[in-house]
Amino acid sequence: MARPGEPRPDRRQMLVDAAAELFAGRAYDEVTTTEIARRAGVAYGLIAHHFGNKRGLYLATIRAAADRLRVVHEAEPEGATPGERLRDALDRHIAFMEANAAGFLAVMRGGNGSDPEVRAIVEDLRWQGARRLLDALGVPGPARPVLRTTMRGWVGYLDEVVIDHLRHRDVPRDRLAALAAATLAGALRAACAADPDIGLDAEAIGLLDA
Repeated sequence: MARPGEPRPDRRQMLVDAAAELFAGRAYDEVTTTEIARRAGVAYGLIAHHFGNKRGLYLATIRAAADRLRVVHEAEPEGATPGERLRDALDRHIAFMEANAAGFLAVMRGGNGSDPEVRAIVEDLRWQGARRLLDALGVPGPARPVLRTTMRGWVGYLDEVVIDHLRHRDVPRDRLAALAAATLAGALRAACAADPDIGLDAEAIGLLDA
């Protein structure tokens, strides 16, 4: 209980934090609401009050993680070239995944990630990141089919790069960021060749190499 004058503890956030720790370490079906409440140090009934059930709480942990990653993506260095901003964003993205490796791998390896609402949250976050890159390059939306396909393919590639990095940790983060940036530039050049009307030209793509 909070002392007079102290802010009341945010029990909803305490549950989200406790659940995130448990879901990151074990499969969804192996985690019980009883141990989540015990870990959070709050009354069991608060799970139903705030989230309805365990699935509602799990979705809240995914949304909270997505919101944290969105903040990471939106922080950009001032006065940097498009290429510098891209590599900086990739470095921050990989660093975030390093700090939240267990949770990221738990979602990406299947199981929990097969939940349609989880997939929707993840897909929305992934496309927001891709759209932010296209906006930086001056590409108006909506993206043409070839460009949409290219960006979604590259985001999937980036996920696999991060998964491999988290499992092996044998490639420096700055080298991974440079590799992912170069791969994006190459993919966009191929997209331009397939559809010259996607809204990009060689000069714009060249900015990613600068």
